[in-house]
Amino acid sequence: MAKTLVAALCVLVLLATIIATISDAKAGGRTWHRSGTVKGPWGGTTTFQRYGACQGGTCVRGGTAIGPGGGVRSWSNTRTCAGGSCTGSGTYVGPGGKVVTRSGTATYGNGGWQAQGTVTGPRGGTGNYQASGSCAGGACSSSGTWTGPNGGVWSSNSTLARTGNGWERDVSVTAPNGASWTRSGAGSCAGGVCNFGGTVTGPRGNTGTYGGSTWWSPPW
Repeated sequence: MAKTLVAALCVLVLLATIIATISDAKAGGRTWHRSGTVKGPWGGTTTFQRYGACQGGTCVRGGTAIGPGGGVRSWSNTRTCAGGSCTGSGTYVGPGGKVVTRSGTATYGNGGWQAQGTVTGPRGGTGNYQASGSCAGGACSSSGTWTGPNGGVWSSNSTLARTGNGWERDVSVTAPNGASWTRSGAGSCAGGVCNFGGTVTGPRGNTGTYGGSTWWSPPW
């Protein structure tokens, strides 16, 4: 179960990174920072730090997370976009030093985007992902799949809606065996700082919580 949960969280991070970096690549000259905690259903707490910076169509994103047992995970991603298309790559390092790499391409325009690429695990096994999304009227939706080296398929669906000076976001991930995880959250911004929080619910109904804040460095 623990390995399955980690895989589900990795799918969440993978697809969220693809979505966010495509959006960030259209901005320039800004840097953001994010920190927070995730508390599991049995009380274990993970702390995380994330960052991102964009300039001239290229965005760099990364971060670290420290689990309740002291294990450290880190990740970094780079994506460059121009003329409606993007190329990118990323690296994830687990607490045991095991490395997962990702590379892919994406296209965007007319309020929508599509992405595809490959993910290679620490033992050399390669999977592939596909994702797409669109935005209209202050709301965005996206979906994606990740197929592992053994043919197992993970799927993800996400919605994001603006709410005044904040947002609401819901994400679901389904494993090859049908087990599913959901994440529901919301946030609001004031004075250049955004605070967010929500819940993560597993296939057995166990619920954890998360929360944190994001802030930007000038220029805004």
